[in-house]
Amino acid sequence: MSIRTLTTLLLFFITIYTRSQLLQNYTLEIAALNSGGDGVPLWLQSLEEGRWNQKDGSQRLVSFCPKYSYKPNTNWLLSAAGEINYNRNVDNLRLHRATLHIQYKFLKISIGRHTFAPIFDQPNNGSGSYLYGNNSRPINRITIGIPQYTALPGRLNNLEIRGGISHGRLDDHFESWSHQSVILHEKYFYLRFNAGRIKPYAGLNHSALLGGYRTDGTKIPIDYWKSFFAKSSDKIGGGDATNAAGAHMGLYDFGFYMENQAGSFHIYYQPPFADKSGMNLFARNKDQIAGISWTPAKSRFLRNLTIEWVNTAHQSGNGMPDAIITLNNGVTQTIIAYQLDDPTFRENLMTNLGVENPETYTKEMVSQYLQNNFNHGNQFGGRDGYMNNGTYPAGWTNAGYIMGSPLNLTQYQLSGIKNTTTNAGDMLIINDRYKAIHAGANGIFNSHFAWHVKITYSHNYGSYYQQYPGRYTWQETSNYFFKNGVNQLYTQLGFLWQPKNIKYLTLSADTGCDYGEILNNYGARIGLHLNF
Repeated sequence: MSIRTLTTLLLFFITIYTRSQLLQNYTLEIAALNSGGDGVPLWLQSLEEGRWNQKDGSQRLVSFCPKYSYKPNTNWLLSAAGEINYNRNVDNLRLHRATLHIQYKFLKISIGRHTFAPIFDQPNNGSGSYLYGNNSRPINRITIGIPQYTALPGRLNNLEIRGGISHGRLDDHFESWSHQSVILHEKYFYLRFNAGRIKPYAGLNHSALLGGYRTDGTKIPIDYWKSFFAKSSDKIGGGDATNAAGAHMGLYDFGFYMENQAGSFHIYYQPPFADKSGMNLFARNKDQIAGISWTPAKSRFLRNLTIEWVNTAHQSGNGMPDAIITLNNGVTQTIIAYQLDDPTFRENLMTNLGVENPETYTKEMVSQYLQNNFNHGNQFGGRDGYMNNGTYPAGWTNAGYIMGSPLNLTQYQLSGIKNTTTNAGDMLIINDRYKAIHAGANGIFNSHFAWHVKITYSHNYGSYYQQYPGRYTWQETSNYFFKNGVNQLYTQLGFLWQPKNIKYLTLSADTGCDYGEILNNYGARIGLHLNF
C-alpha cells in the first residue's frame, strides 16, 4: 500500500468517526532565496530537510502542510501530517512528507515518509545531529519506539528509558550517485537517572546500510541479523566476511540535564564511530561532538544559547584500515588481526618476510613489525571514513544531502571550486574530517519580534578516501587541497515578525555569508508563513 493511500485512509477514518473532535492545522509557506558566490550559504540551506538546492542562486519555495490529530481518550493519540512542496530547483512538485502516527501511552508508531531525529530530545541551536537529523529529505520508513524518557515501574522509577528502531528504504538518484533499493536500518537506546535537578544519561545510536546494488550492477546480499548486531557475514562475503555485514555508523552519547536558578542546561559528549576500532573510546577514538545548551530561566531577550566543539579529524588514526603487505616472493597478502593468534600462522608469515628466528615472534612483536614496515609506524584499523563507505559511494546521503551534520561537504557542493575534488573518485562525501567551533542563539525583542544567529568556524582536512585513494595505500594525492587543513567560516542572522493583529501570519528574513579557503557565498532568504 502506498504512502498516499495510507494517509488518505487515515484522514477518511478520522473524519468519519471523530467529526468535531478532529483537530486540524494548516500551514502555507511562500519563500524566496537569492545568493551569489560559490553556492547557497550553508546555514540558509542546511537543516531544512533538503527543501533548498545547495548551489542554485535564485530559488522559490511554496510549501503546504496539513496536520490532523484526534485524541479519543487519555491513552490514545492518532495523527497524520503531510507536506507538499514546489521548488523547481529541487524536484518541482514533490510530496515531501506523508506520515501516519499512532501513539498509545508512551509507545509510538510512525508509518510513511518522515524524518528520524532522536538524538536531541529538546531543541537547541547547535550545528545539527552528527547522525540522523533533519538535514536531508524524509524517506519512506516505519519507526516504532518510546520517543520520550519514560520511567521504569516500581522501585526502578528513578531510571528512565527512551529508544526506538526505524526501517526505511533509500532509492535516490542524484547526479552520478545513487542508492538503489538500499535498506536503511537505524536504532537508538538511552538510559537516564532522574536525580531531580540533575539527570545524567548514556545513549547509543546505530545506522546501517544493507543490500542494494554495487556500482557495477551486482546485487548485494542481505544478512539482516548480522547487520543488526554489526557482525561479520560469510553470506555477503568480501570484506563483510571479516568485518561487519553492511555499512555502519554509530554515535555514543553521554551527558546530563541540569536545572538551577540560572535556567536549564543540557551538556553532551558524543563520540562518533564507524568500526570496531572507533568503538574503543579514548584509546583509538579521539573524536567528539561536545556541547552545552543553555535555556535561561528569566531572560526574555535570550531564549537559548548553544556552544559546540566538533572534532572528526582523527578517525582512529592515520594508519591503513587493514594490514596489506607484500611478501618476499612478491605476493600481496591481507592480514586479519585474529590470524596473529595462531603461532603457526605467525611463524609462516615471518618466514615469508625473511626475518631471522621467525618462531620467536609473539603476536605483539608481529604487530609491531607490520606497523613499522608497512604502516609508517601507525596502528592498523585507522582511516575510518565517517559517513562514507566503499560499497556505497553515496554514503550517508539522500539526494545529495548529508543524513547527519551539514559540516560534512560533498563533491557536488565543491564542484568547480579550486582543486577540491582532485582524485576524489566516486565518493560523494569528500570532507568528513574537520575541527569546528559553533555558537548558535535565539531570543525575542518583544512579543512580536524574534531573532536567531549561528556562527561556525571550521578547520577542514578532507577525507582519507581522497587523500590516500582507496585508503589502502601510502601514495598521497598530489597537491592534496586539504593536506594541512583549510579554514572556513559560516554565518547566519535571521528575524521573525508576527504582526500584532494578525496572529496567523509570520514574516521571516535571513541573511547568510560563508567566507574562507573553501567556499565564499552570500545570500538572503525571505518568507511568508500562514498558520490556520
